[in-house]
Amino acid sequence: MSHYLHLSSPLLYAGFVHIISKMEPCPNNFFMKLGRYNHNMFMTYLSIIMFIMITIGNYQTNKFANINNLLCKSYENNYFANNGASLFLWSKYLEYGDTFYLHLSNKPISMLQYTHHMSTAFLMYMNFYDYLSPHMFVFMGSNCFVHIWMYWYFAEPRGWLYKYRSYITSIQIFQHIICLCTILITYNMPNCQQNIHGNFFGLLAYSMYLFYFVTFYAEKYISK
Repeated sequence: MSHYLHLSSPLLYAGFVHIISKMEPCPNNFFMKLGRYNHNMFMTYLSIIMFIMITIGNYQTNKFANINNLLCKSYENNYFANNGASLFLWSKYLEYGDTFYLHLSNKPISMLQYTHHMSTAFLMYMNFYDYLSPHMFVFMGSNCFVHIWMYWYFAEPRGWLYKYRSYITSIQIFQHIICLCTILITYNMPNCQQNIHGNFFGLLAYSMYLFYFVTFYAEKYISK
């Protein structure tokens, strides 16, 4: 059942957006603000937990020993790595809450928001379908790390992270470049077996993410 859910997740997200678009925004509603704060803080703590789990999984399977181990060595059904990755996959549906509260806050759902949240669950499943991609620490670890600060900022947009908000976007852009380079490197590394589904769709998705994040950064921080 979950197999078909993950494969159809882009359509699921599109339907979700269509449904919430019928709801009346309530940017000043106390309960909406409380729900938005709790959602973002929950995602902050969840990102910390997932980052710790994938890090432990890499340590236990000796993947930090060298670059070849980090990118090519199997996770060997490691408990922390596989369960952390499974949690990461399902967390992509929890991220639909980002779009939900964005709409209720009377803010537009940009193409960056739409395409990113539409594709992440599908992309993660492609990296998990046959087996967990050996280079997953680069993707999952970097994503969880930046999400810690991103969701913290979303929870308290006028808090201490406010003046660093452009750096959060910069780190996300850097993350996408690193992920693209990782895919290209593993394609050319000898004896570096990879999840072919994850690499193929990752190349497409991260190219798209990089374009939209660079565009967002240019419009929000450079042009102003």
